[in-house]
Amino acid sequence: MLLRQIQYFVAVVDCGSFTEAAEQCYISQSAVSQQIQALEKELGVSLLIREKRRFSLTPAGEYFYMRCKGLQKEIDDICHETSRIGQDAESVLRIGYLCC
Repeated sequence: MLLRQIQYFVAVVDCGSFTEAAEQCYISQSAVSQQIQALEKELGVSLLIREKRRFSLTPAGEYFYMRCKGLQKEIDDICHETSRIGQDAESVLRIGYLCC
């Protein structure tokens, strides 16, 4: 399972549309669809119930979506904190002087 697949799945659910999610992720609609199908195959469950031009979440899809939203927030927090720590380490000024 790739983090990118999770991001595509969350984008589809958030947007309510494969097309809008594809635009948001800067890839084709068919690529989003293929990645979600690959994700479902790897998990061994359907996450979405596809109906013509609409979809709804299965119970497994609802659970997966909620957990992935939390995971995305945690990843964002980790990246932000890592950047902050790195910037703090780079901004330390040490001054030395010779004692007479």
